[in-house]
Amino acid sequence: MSYSRNRFTALTVLGIILLIASATILGSHYFGHSRAERTLSSASLPPGLRPAPSSTPAPTHSPTAVTVKPGIPVTVIVAAHHLKAKVTANRLNADGSLYVPPDPRAVSWSSQDVAPGTPYGTTIVVGHVNLGGVAGAFTDLADYRIGQIITLVLADGRRMKYAVAAEPIEVNKDKLGPRRQELFDQTHSYGLPGRPKTGRLLLLSCGGVFGNRTGHYESNILVYALPL
Repeated sequence: MSYSRNRFTALTVLGIILLIASATILGSHYFGHSRAERTLSSASLPPGLRPAPSSTPAPTHSPTAVTVKPGIPVTVIVAAHHLKAKVTANRLNADGSLYVPPDPRAVSWSSQDVAPGTPYGTTIVVGHVNLGGVAGAFTDLADYRIGQIITLVLADGRRMKYAVAAEPIEVNKDKLGPRRQELFDQTHSYGLPGRPKTGRLLLLSCGGVFGNRTGHYESNILVYALPL
């Protein structure tokens, strides 16, 4: 009797371990990894990528800003991450939030904000990290590196090239409101020291910890780039 009971207990424990392992594997496959393999900062953007202090009387954009005819993006290409995704133009949702396309392999340009080529502001492109078990266009956004090239193909056939200008940052969604001006600014021009001032590009997706109770990621991953 003791042997049978011990054998039953051992099999039960083994079954629980296997069940937990299976759930972990399936959860990772279905929802995607909850965190990047490296720890991301949530610090303020570096100089050249953040708006001038509000106390500084500056024009809406620099008179030395690069002038390029704005255009409508239709495709985004990031060769280093094997990405080529369709871009749709979408207005903000009724509640003011950014629209995210239902197709995880597509991305959305926030058409109420500045277009690529505008010499000021932030061109915002949004995509999924994953959805319904399908890897999203920005599934590895947290792994982008400084200097990697992002190409936006415009509706008129032009190609605008950007270089990632800072390490990806991770911002908890509860912290986005107080940082809205810094992260999504539409009036200032940007540029690294010694470079002409321009608008900036922002790629954005969900990321960080996945909340099993809410069914949503707790943070956003943001990658900023400047035109070449």
